[in-house]
Amino acid sequence: MSTTNLRLAVAPHDHVRFCDSVVGLAGRVRSLVRVPKTLDELQNLLARNDSGWPGQVDFEKLILAVTLLYAIGAVVSVENDRVVAI
Repeated sequence: MSTTNLRLAVAPHDHVRFCDSVVGLAGRVRSLVRVPKTLDELQNLLARNDSGWPGQVDFEKLILAVTLLYAIGAVVSVENDRVVAI
């Protein structure tokens, strides 16, 4: 992902829907990790038709969202490569 594309994907603006932004996805991910989950479990939850998330989530964007949450101290890594909200 180029720097320009990354910058455009991080925060919603005129050309990116909230559900396609990393910030929007990070908010949804944080609500899903009240109990520890792996990245694969998160991707499976978001890919379901009844997930409530209007957009498609690729693994790269999910990683960016979890990294953002980790960077701001909203999630921590726990046993077996799982993340959980603080």
